[in-house]
Amino acid sequence: MKEYFKRRSFALILSAGLACILLALYLMCMRWACLHILTSEAWNSVSATEQSDFWLMSLRFDLKFSAIALSPLILLALLLPSGRFASSFPKWGALYSALVFFYSGCAGIANYYYIKTYGHHFDLMVFGLVNEDTVAVIRSIWDGYPVVREFLFGIVAGFAAWLLLKPVFRRIASNEGWRNSVAAVALFLIFASVWAYFIRGDLGKFPLRRAAVAVTTNTAVNDHVPSGPLAFVWTVSDHMKESGRLLYADASELHDLAGFFGLPAPSGDDYRSVIAGNSRGLVSGKPHVVLAVMESMSADMLLFDNPDNFDIYGSLRKVLAHPKVSSFDNFISEGDGTIDSLGRILVRQGDNTDHSVGRYLHSGFFTSAALPFKEAGYHTVLVTAGNRGWRNLGDFAVANGFETVIDDSAIRLKNPQATGATWGLFDGEMFDAAYELLEESDRPVFMVLLSVTNHPPYQLPTGYSFSAISRPNPAVAAKYHNDDIYSMYETFRYANDMLGDFMLRIMNSPKLSGRSVVAATGDHNVRGLNVYQQNDAVILGHQVPFILYAPVELAVDKGRFASHKDILPTLYDLTLADGVYHYPGCSLVADASDCPYSFAYNGSVTVTSEGMCLYDAGVYRSYSLSGFKAVAAADNASCRVSEAYRKLTEWYYRYQTAGLKEQETKKKP
Repeated sequence: MKEYFKRRSFALILSAGLACILLALYLMCMRWACLHILTSEAWNSVSATEQSDFWLMSLRFDLKFSAIALSPLILLALLLPSGRFASSFPKWGALYSALVFFYSGCAGIANYYYIKTYGHHFDLMVFGLVNEDTVAVIRSIWDGYPVVREFLFGIVAGFAAWLLLKPVFRRIASNEGWRNSVAAVALFLIFASVWAYFIRGDLGKFPLRRAAVAVTTNTAVNDHVPSGPLAFVWTVSDHMKESGRLLYADASELHDLAGFFGLPAPSGDDYRSVIAGNSRGLVSGKPHVVLAVMESMSADMLLFDNPDNFDIYGSLRKVLAHPKVSSFDNFISEGDGTIDSLGRILVRQGDNTDHSVGRYLHSGFFTSAALPFKEAGYHTVLVTAGNRGWRNLGDFAVANGFETVIDDSAIRLKNPQATGATWGLFDGEMFDAAYELLEESDRPVFMVLLSVTNHPPYQLPTGYSFSAISRPNPAVAAKYHNDDIYSMYETFRYANDMLGDFMLRIMNSPKLSGRSVVAATGDHNVRGLNVYQQNDAVILGHQVPFILYAPVELAVDKGRFASHKDILPTLYDLTLADGVYHYPGCSLVADASDCPYSFAYNGSVTVTSEGMCLYDAGVYRSYSLSGFKAVAAADNASCRVSEAYRKLTEWYYRYQTAGLKEQETKKKP
């Protein structure tokens, strides 16, 4: 034992300890660069105290990750005792360290571009991308990001670590060690204690946990606290938990939530009544109902519209001028990705991983958007310009009440001349197919449309005019520092133009205008602009249009706070006479005071008449409002509403997928 500690103490302490400190410093340097390139404005807005807390917490997380990642070095030193095997330690220890640095470099750079694109660090959407069209994803990543440079950066980082650490490890392994074995043992115990602290991250009751990332009042800054490699580890862990667990709903929680929203308590074991709504059928005769979910339809980018030299609306401008069209000003998406928002709209999935790629792919949900229409005799149709196999969307739609799914392949069969790009057909081809179906149908149709053109890599059909978007535009260039901004505006303008043409055809058709209700919204705000760092811009970062045409005059409050959760209740109220639906949202053509969900909700921000609530890593923060913009931190009820609605969707997800805890208990022998 004496000789063992004499020969191994330096290897244990200096090799693993040195590599750990070096890795932590490396992660801190990458964080500094990422923070100041992407989030300098938000960083400058937080206080000096918050900045100090940020760096201290970041260092603690980096040391925790580094200590865990490099713990095999200690194991390696223990498994290679003194003697003829001791010489193996420098080689294998340096090689393992190089691999950790390689992973950290690649993950760090990838996280940089993830934050730049999505506005936050790695999350479960990473695994959602795996379920995308593989070829399209690879092409988009290859075209939009410096993949080779990222990979080379990781290689350089790993090679540099190998060059630096191998000779140091060799020197350590060849050292005779401490002559005083008592000192060697004491030094080893001190090292072991410090290492354990690094891994635990805290001397308090609980170890350092993810909730600790919320060290400032600015979410954009907090997203930099975990390093890229650590954020990815968390994401992998979340994915494994989500894919393996079966969660049951708690009956008492559902009772409490009913009370919070002023709803009648459920009776018996039927908890559907809590989120039941009644529709009036304001448009008689079972009209067609169309909901167009438009890729990256940004309310923010529309602010730069100029009909003379920067025409963003195209034909949609005429639609908005129609007296029977309502456009809601204070409207946000519920998700920040296509499948995230689509899942919330179609089945009210809440903040869970998207159903279409999980164990519930073939499950039917009573909160399905299509069911009330299907039960009323409608032909329920999902039309996508992409492929129905994307995230198993076609199968999932059929399991949830859609009788027909029309995708790019089906459209090409009827129209071999249809053209498209990376993600599917151009939007115009999809709208042509949808209009033809409405014209030919002898049954009322409920149709959901999913567009794809306004998505990187930004491509347009040959011959479509670019003249509407003039280059350069000083105001646009000053706000959006993005090399693709004009290409983004061109595809955005094209998508709006095609949507406008489609709606005008319906509104001007003698056959369809009087018996059709058409709604359109964006699936999420456009990504990759990186201009929503300040808390007063957070809402704008999630804001999308909501446009509604109905063949009757409607008295609506276009300024009320609303979100995707309110689309289907509005469409039900307009078209289904004396109907009953199960969908926790508000009809925007009814009085706001009649609805318990009269607020705008997104997975990370909620806007109520009381104020705005930000949700970040399990922490809620409230702010006061000026119009539809946060202005200052304030104590109000917005976060209580946000937390309650988040729980409501979560518990109903559990109720539909796993049942009640009480029911589970009864099943046990």
